[in-house]
Amino acid sequence: MKTRNLILSLAILGVLILPSGCSEEIAGTDESVTEDVAADLKSATLPVPFILAGTIADVPIPVCTITGTVTEAEAAGLLFMREEEKMARDVYSYLYLKYKLPVFNNISKSETAHMSSVLRLIAGFKITDNSNNNSGEFTDTQIAELYKQLITMGNVSVIDALKVGVLIEQTDIADLKNELLAVENASVKTVYSNLLKGSEAHLKAFTWNLKIRGVVYP
Repeated sequence: MKTRNLILSLAILGVLILPSGCSEEIAGTDESVTEDVAADLKSATLPVPFILAGTIADVPIPVCTITGTVTEAEAAGLLFMREEEKMARDVYSYLYLKYKLPVFNNISKSETAHMSSVLRLIAGFKITDNSNNNSGEFTDTQIAELYKQLITMGNVSVIDALKVGVLIEQTDIADLKNELLAVENASVKTVYSNLLKGSEAHLKAFTWNLKIRGVVYP
């Protein structure tokens, strides 16, 4: 259900670092957008849509308060989201090593924080997690295949790599919205809501990086 959104997108073909706990408060930086503009296009006249405030190291990670219990469906959703966030992190880490574009490095760090958010819930609710932290390795076979497809697409050019970022974030947003419609546990809702805001900011960062390179996508 969740992976179908990305499969269809592949066929058709600033960063906000969020706290990785259950807190309702949202704090962080829109660092990658302004860094990329400064590093890659110093003479750009387009307005920068975000304000740089602090650094990644400044972002606090609050203690997550876990309450209630989760259903089997909610547990399965958490395990899937953990792998989806990991896939995003692994793809962005790879693309940063290839292109040295700050947006990939900064958002990969954000995805690591997102993974930590979900992992704390998985541990807190005592859900069995058979996944591992090895780059490019996934328990979900569909995610494993999508990872390979996205890496192949991103290898073509920096523009295609940025489009990969757009596709990933669009899928994350769709999946999180779908989860929020069904989830009842308050702690899970809070984390998913925070992750949704992060993914929306990531999407803006990637579309901005494409725009300053003369590409309007999608």
